[in-house]
Amino acid sequence: MSEKLERQTEAIIALLARSAIGIDAIAKIVCGGKRNPEAYRRAYNALEGSRGVTEVAKLAGVSQPTMSLTLQSWVEQGVVYNVGTDRKPQYHRLLHLPAVKRRKARSEIGND
Repeated sequence: MSEKLERQTEAIIALLARSAIGIDAIAKIVCGGKRNPEAYRRAYNALEGSRGVTEVAKLAGVSQPTMSLTLQSWVEQGVVYNVGTDRKPQYHRLLHLPAVKRRKARSEIGND
């Protein structure tokens, strides 16, 4: 697949994900309940179809078996898809998750 066609396909998938699932819902699946949600967000954003499970686990700061289970869960929940094989999976994210903004500004506004 040409690089241009690949970028167009990624853009279409991201637009569909935003409208069908929503960024907040995807962020909750990826980061919700995690000790280090920012590490999982970074690992999720690194899923471009070229990294293996072990490399993604290092990015998240977890073991390979933990990341493998997490990725399987993300596939089942529809927030990543496997572009590799069953024997050598390589995952791709639906969209890029932006950094979580601090809620401090909101709490300060509410206290006025």
